[in-house]
Amino acid sequence: MKPTIYLIRHGQTDWNARRRLQGQTEIHMNSFGRSQVRGNAEKLRALALDPLSFDYVSSPICRARETMQIIREILGLDKHDYRTDDRLKELDYGEFASHTWDELREIRPEDVMNRFDNPWSYVIPKGECYAQLSRRVLSWFHEVERNTIVAAHAGVSRVLQAFCNRYPEKDVAFLDAPQDRILVIEGGQLSWL
Repeated sequence: MKPTIYLIRHGQTDWNARRRLQGQTEIHMNSFGRSQVRGNAEKLRALALDPLSFDYVSSPICRARETMQIIREILGLDKHDYRTDDRLKELDYGEFASHTWDELREIRPEDVMNRFDNPWSYVIPKGECYAQLSRRVLSWFHEVERNTIVAAHAGVSRVLQAFCNRYPEKDVAFLDAPQDRILVIEGGQLSWL
């Protein structure tokens, strides 16, 4: 039987609120984002699961680490007793990071057009494409051996949704990845809390 994964996307940051691409930039959550994470942690606690029966893994990016620390604290666990995995980092937006799509349409229209035409294969300058992100995330996913709580990012969520639901590659970049819900992968099936 496949293990169950509860994936929590980090809460809102000021850059999320302004629609700035973060990628792997170290941006902390804002107070609203922390409240989103607390809400997700309360949903986990309400399931009355044995918190000690789970593996806990986070992206090493600060907003995901803080997400995991809040979750563990609310579950009554040592907030620092979890591991990180570089494969769970967000998509690397390279030269697009810190910009909004509207800004990029003004200063790099051809790059934006290429990216939206083929986000699966178009490698962002000094960044990566969804195919590269998918390879590293699925490498992690296929190694999961026990029930796991994960703190990660929108791109990670999208890759896992697409893989489990067999969505076409062209759709992956456009899947929803809410910050106030938990993606549950159980027996290869997806649901949301």
